[in-house]
Amino acid sequence: MNKIEFENVYDLSILVYTDMQLHPSETSAGARARVTLHHSPMHMPTMRNEKGGPVPGWPIHHDLQLTTHTGTHVDSTWHFNKNGLRIDEMPLDAFMGKAVVLDFRHVEDCYGITGEDLEKVEPKVEEGDILIVNTGWHKKYGTKEYLTKHPGIDGDSVKEFLLDKKVKMVGTDTMCPEPCGEFDHWNHPLHRVCLIENKIPLIENLGGDIDKVTGKRCFIMALPLKLMADGSPSRVVAFA
Repeated sequence: MNKIEFENVYDLSILVYTDMQLHPSETSAGARARVTLHHSPMHMPTMRNEKGGPVPGWPIHHDLQLTTHTGTHVDSTWHFNKNGLRIDEMPLDAFMGKAVVLDFRHVEDCYGITGEDLEKVEPKVEEGDILIVNTGWHKKYGTKEYLTKHPGIDGDSVKEFLLDKKVKMVGTDTMCPEPCGEFDHWNHPLHRVCLIENKIPLIENLGGDIDKVTGKRCFIMALPLKLMADGSPSRVVAFA
């Protein structure tokens, strides 16, 4: 059994809430994020007895209206590949493992990270790693620029590197891992390399404490819900 030694657990996920920013392809299709509060009916008795029991009141529930790509989420191979695996069909260990969080917060808007960039950066990417890229763009979440000017990964350039290193999963702190706006990367070369040609899941919209583990090696868990779907919102945590 593998032994994991760590000092802290870091949350690399963004908060899910009503009317949060979504991918433009979702909003154009009429999708939105809703987290709606529902109280139990007022005529229901409080859940308390003469011995104390629960605090006076009754259960609170929430209805959720989310897409599989709301907030921090994982794409399965089925997202871009009709012959791929649904998120529930992929093995659990595909979503966890040793990882490296690379610092690309210095790059310019719309910069495409190349295979040569990944070769040079420290710490080095090791065989079998989950590769996480921090562009610093998570701080712009909710702005127009977050959707249109973000750096990303040049899929054609990094293909050989990803395969040579047997990278297990790729994640970025952007709405899409390819650089710039949707029509600038309409062919989605990184999605093609990872989801169509290979079985490499993608994590998108990372954030939270990602700056605290940037430039470090860690252990990542990005567990999706067990959905019969192409992807799922996920709580991504780093043990470091």
